Order: sequence, then C-alpha cells, then structure tokens
Amino acid sequence: MTKEELETVPFGLGEDNPFGKYFKGKSYLNILHKEGVLVANVTFEQGARNNWHIHQASKEGGQFLLVTYGRGYYQEEGKPAIELLPGDSVFIASGVKHWHGASKDSVFSHIAIEVPGENTSTMWCEEVDEKTYQEANKIHQQTKIIQTAGRDQLTGIADEFARLNDDVLFGEVWSRTSYLDVKRRCILTIVALTSNGITDSSLQYHIINAKKNGVSENELTESLTHIAMYVGWPKIWATLKYIKEVYCK
Repeated sequence: MTKEELETVPFGLGEDNPFGKYFKGKSYLNILHKEGVLVANVTFEQGARNNWHIHQASKEGGQFLLVTYGRGYYQEEGKPAIELLPGDSVFIASGVKHWHGASKDSVFSHIAIEVPGENTSTMWCEEVDEKTYQEANKIHQQTKIIQTAGRDQLTGIADEFARLNDDVLFGEVWSRTSYLDVKRRCILTIVALTSNGITDSSLQYHIINAKKNGVSENELTESLTHIAMYVGWPKIWATLKYIKEVYCK
C-alpha cells in the first residue's frame, strides 16, 4: 500500500510513530485529543505489530481500542488471539500483558483511548515472536467461507466452473474482509442480482445468507429503495417479496 493510500485511513495517518522502537514494522501515530483523556489514531502497515506491553496503574487505568480500518489481531498473554475488524472494540484492563497489530496482508487502524487512572504508565516488554504472530494470522484462514453448492450441483457437468464458484468466488472473494466485511458483501450481492433482474433461487439464498450474517430487514429495504429509481420499480418489488418471506418467518 502506498503512502497516498495510507493517508486515506479514517482519522488521519499522522506522523511516524515516535514509539516505533517498541513496534515491529512501520506504524504511524495521530494524536486526536490530549486534554483530560488521551485519544490517538494508530495505523499499522501490513505485518506491523507492537511488542507485548502492559498499561500500568495503581488505580483504574487501561485502554480502549476502537477499530476503524483493515484487519488486525489482539492477544492477551495466556489467551488465544482474536481477529479485529472495523467496528470491533476491545477494553484492556490495567495490568494485562498484551499485543495488537495488523494482519500480514492488511493495513490496520484503531483509535486508542487511554482510561484515566492513578500513576499510569506503559511497560514495554519483548517482541511478539514469529510463531505467535503466524498463529494469530491463521484465525482469518479458519474463518474463510466454505461453499459446496457448485460441486454439489455441477460435478460431472462443469467441474471447473464448480471449482471457481466454491473456491474462488466464495473461498477467496467473499472471504476478503480486510476492507469489505461479509455483511456489506451480502447487501451488495442482493443489490447486484436485483439490478440485473435475477430473482431465482440464488437471490433467495443470498437474502437468507444476509439474515444469517446480521443484515437487518431495514438495511436491505433501504438499500433497495435507494436504487429503485435507477434500476426499475418491478425489480425491487420482486426482491422485496422474497425479503418479506425470509424475514417474516
């Protein structure tokens, strides 16, 4: 990712991270607020992460992380790493040893909010070893979407098409959540099918899939209402009937 692309991250890239000696890889820091509560935007280039560290305080303290861009990981000592995507948040209590950073193939940004406390400080520890980091990256591989519809229905007729459907369209494209999560992909797919007048079983499947992935009825109907004047009223009407069937069950 180029510097110009990095500068498009929400809340601004800021400067080269002055705490860079405690990070592996390139990172940036943009201080957003200092008075009373320290709020900063931290951006990690692909593969970058901070060392294990502890937010210390004699009373209260700690830190909130609010993810705004890309895909990254957070891990507390003695616990498995968790994947972080835009919209996720983490509270880190004082005294907890942890690390966080970008995945190996995605830029990652989060807002860091320091929780006020008494005698607060940060104790920086050892680097995150390569084995620990690679184990964290396996989380995304394990959450790839598994699809078998192509092989189930087309084996012996169009084997290569079935493979592309299951392994590439769903296994790769649908699983790329660095910049576009599954929920948004569900909405975009329904909009695309509706725009092309495709109202067969594939549309029904994607509406059911949207519901499973947390897309609300209001989000779908508002998206379709928005495009109605562009793609044609009858197409939207047909899709809304399917949405009613799925969401009103």
